[in-house]
Amino acid sequence: MGRDTGKALGGPAIILVGIGAILDVILFYFMFKFADEENLFMVLLTAALIGVIALGIAKGLVSISRRNYGK
Repeated sequence: MGRDTGKALGGPAIILVGIGAILDVILFYFMFKFADEENLFMVLLTAALIGVIALGIAKGLVSISRRNYGK
């Protein structure tokens, strides 16, 4: 039988993705603000933070999926 992704990605996953999305929106706002100020270092730093948050969300989703399927 195939995996039921609806069951695997339930409440905790939705909360994790929602928090990540909110943080990413805030960081994108600041990244564009720093770009308008022509501050290259801060633009690169916020872009790196967006990537770190994306990796954290991916690892969290894998952890939730493995916990639900006992793998």
